[in-house]
Amino acid sequence: MKSLAGYVAEIARIEQDIADIGEAALSVPEDTERLTKYVYRRYQKAAISGDLRALAGVEALIDRAIPLLANPGDLYLLKANLAFKFHRLADVGAALASVEAMYDSRECRMIRADLDFQHGRYEEAKRAYCDVLDAEQTWDGLARLAHFNFKMGDAEGADRLYAEAEDLLTAKQMRSYAWLEVQRGLLDFMQGRYDQARDHYDHAEAAYPGYWLVGEHVAELLGAQGRHGEAAAILERVAAAVDRPDLEQALGELYDLKGDAEIAHFWKQKALAAYLQSAQDGHVHFYHHLADYYVDVAEDGAEAVKWARMDLGLRENFSTQSALAWALHRDGKMSEALCWIDRALSSGAVEAKLFFQAGAIYMASGDEAGGRTLAERARSLNPTVDHFHIHH
Repeated sequence: MKSLAGYVAEIARIEQDIADIGEAALSVPEDTERLTKYVYRRYQKAAISGDLRALAGVEALIDRAIPLLANPGDLYLLKANLAFKFHRLADVGAALASVEAMYDSRECRMIRADLDFQHGRYEEAKRAYCDVLDAEQTWDGLARLAHFNFKMGDAEGADRLYAEAEDLLTAKQMRSYAWLEVQRGLLDFMQGRYDQARDHYDHAEAAYPGYWLVGEHVAELLGAQGRHGEAAAILERVAAAVDRPDLEQALGELYDLKGDAEIAHFWKQKALAAYLQSAQDGHVHFYHHLADYYVDVAEDGAEAVKWARMDLGLRENFSTQSALAWALHRDGKMSEALCWIDRALSSGAVEAKLFFQAGAIYMASGDEAGGRTLAERARSLNPTVDHFHIHH
């Protein structure tokens, strides 16, 4: 597919639309199309650019707009999607419940399936994805099922679904194509297939130049290849454009690997301050990053356990179960760590990181044979499972 416009050009078009419509749309409620378009374009700009602060502002904008519309169903769907991005899953359900007439629409059913997956209801999630796709094949539905399949061990099937999703796109949907290519690259990356991953990332960049998401994943790949200086240079450019503390943490870890302790300390402390400020402000979407930070960067088991438990309280699935297990392992609570990692393993998820951590926990608990078996399974899925990665 040939690029029609890149990231910068699309953001510029969205900004022009926002300026042309103007916030005055909120004071002319009878022009529902103009009001809805204004909200959507604000949402698109924030979402595409990865600006979490702007997304929070859009949420407030939606709350102002909903009472002005006779049929605000589309805005409730947008509200549900925003709540999902911020990991406030109870709010997702509340927003969906507010659109009774649309509750069984394709969009609502997909979001409900996403909720099932996040809450560890895996069979229900898969059934819902398949049911919706049986009724209508859409690229985003195929992508959801692809993600599910990969997490459950079918990497080849996941890639096929991503390719099918690409085939459904039009020549104008370059950003969606680039996003799908990044997902396909991530599949390869998580199997240690670095050359194939880079090919997909290059395809994404060619289709939709300048997309920060591509730069983030290229930097991750270079870091895993031991090219820490190149990775840090790219990630610094991305972090300058996208205010994301997880990228700042990754920069700190890269500079540690590069041997620049002072610069590493700066980036890690910057990331931690942003995580903690977000939590202090009442937001929950960085809980899992705080758990990761205290386990792998600060090596503070007690703090890691605190944040991992809070994250698991929002959504219990194999990912949050294994994160709590890993935090308990760091905190020396091996019996409880073993219990939680077994729960994660019983989910049926097939993920190199999960088996790698399970192997370490088993060995630390005295089960050398079981630990070695799990570690070998991890490396069979991804021989580079212990290389650098960004905590997505």
